[in-house]
Amino acid sequence: MKLRSQLVLAFLVLAVLPLAGIVGYSTVSSARAFRVAIEVESEEVARQISVGLERTRADLRGSIEALGAMLAFDDPQYVDREALVDQLLASLGPNADFVDSLEFVPAGIPDFVDGMPESAAADDPRRRERERRQFVWSRPRGPDGDGSPGRADPQAGTGPGVESEPADELAREYERMNRIFGGPLSVSVHRDERVVGEVHAGVRPERLLRTVLRRIPRRGGSVPFALDAAGEIFTAVPEDLDVLRKVPCAGGRLLVDSLAAGDIEACGRMSEWVIATQTAAVGELLYGIARPIGPSLAGMRRAALRNFGVGVGLMSLSLLAAAPLANRLTRRLSHLTRQVDRLARGDSAARARLGGRDEVGKLGEAFNRMARDQEKSRRQLLEQERHRRQQEVDRRLLEAENERQTSELEEARRFQLSLLPASLPEHPDLEIAVFLRTASEVGGDYYDFSRPGQDGSLTIAVGDATGHGARAGTMVTVVKTLLASADPGLDLADFLSRATAWIRSMKLGRRAMALVLARYREGVLDLASAGMPPVLISRCPSGEVEEIMSSGVPLGTLAVASYERNRVRFGPGDSALLMSDGLPEMLDASGEPVGYPAIAERWREVGQRPAQEAVAEFESWVEELSPQGVPADDVTFVVVRRRPSE
Repeated sequence: MKLRSQLVLAFLVLAVLPLAGIVGYSTVSSARAFRVAIEVESEEVARQISVGLERTRADLRGSIEALGAMLAFDDPQYVDREALVDQLLASLGPNADFVDSLEFVPAGIPDFVDGMPESAAADDPRRRERERRQFVWSRPRGPDGDGSPGRADPQAGTGPGVESEPADELAREYERMNRIFGGPLSVSVHRDERVVGEVHAGVRPERLLRTVLRRIPRRGGSVPFALDAAGEIFTAVPEDLDVLRKVPCAGGRLLVDSLAAGDIEACGRMSEWVIATQTAAVGELLYGIARPIGPSLAGMRRAALRNFGVGVGLMSLSLLAAAPLANRLTRRLSHLTRQVDRLARGDSAARARLGGRDEVGKLGEAFNRMARDQEKSRRQLLEQERHRRQQEVDRRLLEAENERQTSELEEARRFQLSLLPASLPEHPDLEIAVFLRTASEVGGDYYDFSRPGQDGSLTIAVGDATGHGARAGTMVTVVKTLLASADPGLDLADFLSRATAWIRSMKLGRRAMALVLARYREGVLDLASAGMPPVLISRCPSGEVEEIMSSGVPLGTLAVASYERNRVRFGPGDSALLMSDGLPEMLDASGEPVGYPAIAERWREVGQRPAQEAVAEFESWVEELSPQGVPADDVTFVVVRRRPSE
């Protein structure tokens, strides 16, 4: 078998079989985990049914006991039966819906648990004793016989011997209630600390069970139910019983038949349904919840088949991609065989061009190394000579380039220094001091002053061009030209808006310049900024620092941009610090940036000193942070202080 066929067969065996196993295992384990989760949840719901019925039964028993303690049924004042019934229903409250009849049995009369037959003679003492019972009230039966809604009839079954609710039928109802509900609800009637009789409450268990079952949350089509010892099934609504009657069980039987026969084990073996049951603590009831899981399991199986189909499809695509790879591998091996034959025949130019980092590629590299060793000695001397000559040429070119760059940088440095003011302006109200240190021969920081106007106004500019070197110097030249040609009375914000449009129209690429302008006139300082750090004002005499921040993008970044102007009072002794971002971005001893809060704190300490002393303090700080003498970025700050009043 050819190598290509072997690769294809190995791919199929190692891919399809594991995929089928993984999909099958995941489907079975997911279905098992899903069934277990549903069983646990269903058992909890069955427990809730039991708890709900116990609570309802306890609440109903408490209401009946309250009647026995509150009413004396043989009292002559209750001759008006309708008033008595109204009082009874009001006392029962919401539990009145579960009571079908109330019977008062005077003390000394036996109950019908002694099992008197229907054929007993009229003069039978047991019949005469039973006829002394008083049917206080019974609920009229509806067409379906379950006590459908209707006003309670106070005359129904009152007095001895009345056959509207025969005692035998009531006895059967009590027996049924005992089987389902754990016994009849009977309480003693007291008068003057003496028991004068008992009150028996006839309860329709099915109505109480339906009420409890309706309160159970239904999830995923689940059906709560209750089953008594006689095989009767109770559900919240008749439709639920219809659903249970259609559910098949194990052994070919229906679910309702298995439940009625008490075959709970057969119900547990159902594949499409989960049945969880719990035996009642009192009575002969079995609570349960039936939940369908067939649709969910079918969905899991469909998803598994779909995943398997997708996996097979992807593997088929992979197989189509694997065929060219197998062809490529065999072609590479054939090529290597031909090159080995050429080398064996004495052709030293034979080379294997296989490529790749796999084993075949490494085999080709080993072959090529072997072929190259034959010519290595001859070419080694030639290569060394060529390399020596090339190094000599590169050295001479590097020296020439260094001389050229040194000359250009020196010329650019002299040009940049010529752009800075030759001297600081003299102003009768202001002290001015400056500091600038570049990170290279040609930096991007810049400061400038206008000539004091006739009205005593003076404009100060501090800028920071992007980058260093000649390009930054070009941007400084452009901005200085714009400042020199601007109208001295032009609003600072308007100047920045025009300047950014002029610079953008010059198409200087990504070059930009941040700039802050400050104009002093008659104790007022106007400020406008294009992307520069905030201006710090030190107030006299407290030394408190006020930070003036103006929004705006650097000049040249946008063709149309607006800037804001801030006007602040600049009283005697107040000082202003204008700076670039070089100092805030320098690293302190811990390797963290200095930051603006630290600069504001230092300015609070030295802001009230003369301008030159304040600049000297900041200059010492810069030297401390740059032990090599050259900062990582250009550092510039200008201190303007209004002379204190004498």
